[in-house]
Amino acid sequence: VGADPDGDGPAETALADPLKLASDRSVLAFINSNPWDSLADSAGNRNRRWFEGQPVDIHGLAVAGGRVRSPAHPPIASIWVNSEGRVFLGDTPGDEAVGEATAGVQQIVKEGVLVVPADGALHPRTAIGADEDGIVMWLVVVDGRQEQYSEGMDLHELGRVMIDLGCWNATNMDGGGSSIMGLAGQDGRLRVVNSPADRFLGFRRIRPLPMVLTIRKK
Repeated sequence: VGADPDGDGPAETALADPLKLASDRSVLAFINSNPWDSLADSAGNRNRRWFEGQPVDIHGLAVAGGRVRSPAHPPIASIWVNSEGRVFLGDTPGDEAVGEATAGVQQIVKEGVLVVPADGALHPRTAIGADEDGIVMWLVVVDGRQEQYSEGMDLHELGRVMIDLGCWNATNMDGGGSSIMGLAGQDGRLRVVNSPADRFLGFRRIRPLPMVLTIRKK
């Protein structure tokens, strides 16, 4: 999770370059995770131009290293890991101690069943899924909004992909221009391996994010 810019103030974190958020040498991979928004000014307006250092509010559960940065906000679907390393999707952890947690927009696969209809809304997507035992986790990023390259997927298509991979439960995370995946190469350097949708003057722009989900080498 990015730095907290105001302590006990309304902002839960500040936007940062996702490659910087995942810059620890132990990181093997990362994706974007929670939805979020800027803080409203006195007139209720929100600046959604997204810049590094911008104070924002994280939507849904966010826990890193045992520290709760953002509380759970049902019905936003939580994803968390218990003390035994099992992954749980769709429920809040209640009173159980949680070391790491994130949250998505909505659950799209529940107990092996696709629970979202086809709606035709094609967007870049990010999804997290797990098998029935909560032992295997899948991280998926779908590019979109790029003519003659990738238009994106609707939630029904995304859910079908997750089921085909073997997911028992799966959650749609923040998407659009936030969808990003990074992988470490043989040299240990992290590289963005998808094509993020944001553009500036025709060039690819990596959107600053409030947090990322990282996979680390023990």
